[in-house]
Amino acid sequence: MLMGDKNITYWSEQWLSFKHGDFIAFNRIYDYFFDCLYHYGCKLTCQTDLVEDCIQELFLTLYTRRDNLSETDNVEFYLLKALKLTIYGKLRKESRFLDIYEAAGLCFELEFAVELESAEDKFDDHIESIKKYLKTLKPESRELVYLKFYTNLNYKEIGEMLGIQPSSVKKQVYRIMLKMRNVLVK
Repeated sequence: MLMGDKNITYWSEQWLSFKHGDFIAFNRIYDYFFDCLYHYGCKLTCQTDLVEDCIQELFLTLYTRRDNLSETDNVEFYLLKALKLTIYGKLRKESRFLDIYEAAGLCFELEFAVELESAEDKFDDHIESIKKYLKTLKPESRELVYLKFYTNLNYKEIGEMLGIQPSSVKKQVYRIMLKMRNVLVK
């Protein structure tokens, strides 16, 4: 869900209104971001019921603790990070001895927003080559690609989501894109 600066400012204002008790602003935030959160949550785990429960729990927690919430410049980032922490918290409780990515069943399958039907076989071959390449990436790298190209998060926010430095995010995105370009040239 890509947003321009104007939308980010609008949602920051809605966040402040919600923090001050505006239930309509809370509903707007919920309605607008639910699909984005659900889509991202389903990338973190294949357990769709868990994703739905975690989104509900997240919004219930936000509503009951709204007086103590921090202000944010990017509501999307705040919600995505909170959802990830909520999901991983639940998964850790369920699977104490497994790697979190293994416990989540994290596959981070990436889809293209638009796959055009084309008479050109070369175009179709490129799409298939990109899909194959993306499947070879580690789940952490696919999550990085998702956050970079499917959200409005900047390198600093992505780094915070993934627990790595923004410069490392930038380098990893560059390397992934360079390899993808090489796949297309072949």
